[in-house]
Amino acid sequence: MMVALMATAAVGLTGCKKENPEPEQPTPDPTPTQETMDLTGTSWVGIYNDTYQGYAAVLTWSLDFTTATEGELLFELMVAGQQQGNYDVPFTWTFDGTHGVMDAGQMGASEFTYNAETNTIEMRMMVEVEGSGEALGGVTTFYLRGSQPDPGQPSQGDSTSVEPGEVTDLFPANTRWTASEETVYPVPQLGDLPMTLTYNLYFKNDHTGNISITATVMDQPSEPQTVWYNWEFDNTTNEGNFVVQGAPLPFTYNPDDNTIHSNFAFNVQGTGQQVGGELTFTQVTGSKSVSGIRLVLG
Repeated sequence: MMVALMATAAVGLTGCKKENPEPEQPTPDPTPTQETMDLTGTSWVGIYNDTYQGYAAVLTWSLDFTTATEGELLFELMVAGQQQGNYDVPFTWTFDGTHGVMDAGQMGASEFTYNAETNTIEMRMMVEVEGSGEALGGVTTFYLRGSQPDPGQPSQGDSTSVEPGEVTDLFPANTRWTASEETVYPVPQLGDLPMTLTYNLYFKNDHTGNISITATVMDQPSEPQTVWYNWEFDNTTNEGNFVVQGAPLPFTYNPDDNTIHSNFAFNVQGTGQQVGGELTFTQVTGSKSVSGIRLVLG
């Protein structure tokens, strides 16, 4: 198809010729409309909000273009408010004024884009937690250091703005829960592939929280999809609601087996397939610490 289109274009350009061509006029040098952005010596900060095993995880990336070809990346991870350590990664880079490539050697390379209108950089930044099959991060927006938005505002990774509520120590505040579902993912010419959906719930103590959903097909986990909500719960009836964009989604708690029951039916984008439905969540009591972080670029 590409060859055919190129051939058609060539015919169109050569099939018509003036009998008395006008003498060629010198073409003036184009006047630049804006100055070319030079990243050398600049510093940028990107923040991505995610979850790790139900806990709120905040990924902070500090990007320094120290010379015309080299730079340094500092990665910081907070899980449930606890610092998980810092990681320094040297890299080389190229940039044409709009698009660039950051190359971290054995850790991979990642393309990035500069937006002159917003004075921001966008780049996909991921880390893998070795031995867990989990990945954190995604497409992150970088702002010049000191010009990033108020941390209290929704940032990259937030799918819904949620206002904090009254802080409480009552159940289910500061708890996390998980559920899974075995289903299939239809793929043309391959048929239905086995798919595991993993759901993670996190109840913060200010009546906000989130659910993250990860799909795993052929041992390849997807980027987690996260929805933020407000929550309300009646400890006398053990009934509550997730409130997403003003719409309540009921859930119930069973103290006899320490489980939460709710309905999370939704459609898989691009397939029309409905998954989820009635799910039973069990409480997760594992460690909040993260070890074995590996940067993933590309």
